[in-house]
Amino acid sequence: MPNTIPMLDLMFFLTETQDNPRHVGSVLIFQKPKRGGERITGEIVGAYRRAKPVAPFNRVPVFKAVGLPEWREVDSIDPSHHVLHLALPAPGSNEQLHELVADLHAPMLERHRPGWKMYVIDGLEGDRFAIYHKVHHSLVDGESGMAMLRNSLATSPRDRRIRTTVQLPHRHRPRPAPEGLRDALEREARALAKRTISLGRGSFRVLEQAVEGLRGFSPKGTRAFTAPHTPMNDPIYNARSITHAVLPLARMKAVARAWDATLNDVALTILDAGINRYLKEAGRPPGHPLVALCPVSLHDPDVKKATTNVSAVFPPLGAVTAPIDERLRQVMASMRTAKEQLKGLGKRAAYVYAVLAFAMTETLVIAQPERLGLGMLAANVLVSNVRGPDETLYLDGAKLEAFFPVSTLIVGVGLNVTLMSYDGLVILGYTANGSALPEVESLARYTQDAFAALEKATVQRKARRRRTARPGRSAH
Repeated sequence: MPNTIPMLDLMFFLTETQDNPRHVGSVLIFQKPKRGGERITGEIVGAYRRAKPVAPFNRVPVFKAVGLPEWREVDSIDPSHHVLHLALPAPGSNEQLHELVADLHAPMLERHRPGWKMYVIDGLEGDRFAIYHKVHHSLVDGESGMAMLRNSLATSPRDRRIRTTVQLPHRHRPRPAPEGLRDALEREARALAKRTISLGRGSFRVLEQAVEGLRGFSPKGTRAFTAPHTPMNDPIYNARSITHAVLPLARMKAVARAWDATLNDVALTILDAGINRYLKEAGRPPGHPLVALCPVSLHDPDVKKATTNVSAVFPPLGAVTAPIDERLRQVMASMRTAKEQLKGLGKRAAYVYAVLAFAMTETLVIAQPERLGLGMLAANVLVSNVRGPDETLYLDGAKLEAFFPVSTLIVGVGLNVTLMSYDGLVILGYTANGSALPEVESLARYTQDAFAALEKATVQRKARRRRTARPGRSAH
C-alpha cells in the first residue's frame, strides 16, 4: 500500500523555499557530569551514529510525475552526514553557540535523504556542551517534538542509558490522506458543507478587519492589519539570528498574581518593552504600538482526540514610550478584548478566521513585497507558549540546564519568540530574520531588564497598597 504524504505534511514541502525553509530545531544545553564528563560527547555521537532510525526518521519524500507524493523508507543512512561532532573555539560563550546554531539552521535539508540532522557541540564554557536537533516540519510538530525530546532523557543522573530520538516510538501522524484523489475531494466537500456557516462567519470577520485596516492606524480604536512597519517586517532571506534568555518561573507568576494578570500578559509586556528598546537603539522606533501574533488553542480539555485545532489573536501591545506598569495594563486590556472577540466567533469560525487571516497576510506580502503588502501588516512578532517538563532531566548523567526551540518564520513576520517552561524556569527562544535583525543578543538582555523593571514596579505597587490600607492616624 502506498504511504501517501498527508496534506498537512505536504504543505511544508510546497511552501518551502531556500530563503524560508520549513524545518524546526531545538537546542539543549547540558552540564557535564563529574564522572566520565570528558568522554560524554563522544559517547553520544557514537550512540547516534550506530542507531538505526525508525519511521519517520528513515523516510524521504517522493514526488512522482503522476499521482500523489509518497513517503519512501530507506534501509540505511550515512551516519557521518546526519550526526556531526563540532567544537566551539575558546571561550565557548553562549553568544558563540547562538551564532553557530544560526549558521547551521539556515540551509534547507536535502530531500534525497531523511530530513533530520543532529549536532553535538563541545567546548561550551563552564564545562558544558550542547545538542542541536534540526528536523523537517513534515516529520514532527511542536507537541510530538517535545514528547520525543522528553522521552529521550532520564530523570536521574544515575541512568546512563543513551536513548536516541530517532529510534523512539513516534506518535505524531496527521490523519492519512485517502488513497484516491476522488475520495479526497469527496471528503473535503462533505467537510466544507459542514463548515459553511463557520466559513461565512470567519471570512466575514477577516473581511471586516481588512476594510478597517484600509483606513490606517487610529489611536482611538484597534484596527487590524495596521501593525507598524519595523525591521521584523522586512523581506526574509536565508540568514537567521538566534538567542535565548532565561527567567525564573516562580517570580514571573508572582508578578502576574500581583497585577491580576496571566503569565502570558507578563511575557508579552516584557517582550514588548525589550523590542521597543531594541528598535529605538537601532534608530527605527515604531510609529505606534507593535502587534503580536499569538496562537490560541481551541482544544476542549474533555476531548482527547489529537487534532490541529488552533486559532490566533493579534493584540496590539503597549504604547511605544509607555512605562512598564502602564504597558502591562495596556497589554492586559488588549489581550482580554482579543480573546473575547475570538470567543464570540465560536470554535469553528475561530479556526477558519485564523486560516484566512494567515492567508491574507502572506498573500498581501507576497503580491506586493516592495510595498510590504500595500502597507497592511498583520503583526510584527509571533509569540507562542509551550509547556515543558517540570522535573530536572539528564542525558548520560549530564544535567539539562536549558533548552529552547529554533523556529521557522512566516512570511512578513521575521521574529518568532517561543516561551518554554522547564524545571522552574521560563526559557525564551528567539529566531529572527538575520538579514534584518543581524544581532539579537541585546534583545534578550533588554527583555530580562524589562522583567527586572516590572518586578520593581510590582514592589512599589504593593508598598503603595500597604500604605493606603493603614488606618489613619489621630489628629491628636
